[in-house]
Amino acid sequence: MGAALEIMLSGDLITAQEAYRIGLVNQVVPDSELMSTATKMAERFMDCAPLAVRAIKETVMKARDLPSLEAALRVRFGGNINATEDAREGTRAFNEKRKPVWKGI
Repeated sequence: MGAALEIMLSGDLITAQEAYRIGLVNQVVPDSELMSTATKMAERFMDCAPLAVRAIKETVMKARDLPSLEAALRVRFGGNINATEDAREGTRAFNEKRKPVWKGI
């Protein structure tokens, strides 16, 4: 957060390579590959169970401002995602060696 805050406060411009080096972005791709790379990333996320994705996002948002890793690890997922239809579908799909069909319930 320190580097991001410094960049925002100073208004300094940085290169994509510098953003990657300091961890502001996860990868750098040529302009010609930007949309295909972003689309592939979005498709990977969309293949995941929506309730699990939501729970992960909520947990990360709760934990990000906590003072220590130990405190962050104590943050629990909201709700019981193991009791959902998607959880049962995930288990069935795994056992049947097929791609799950998520419903978000």
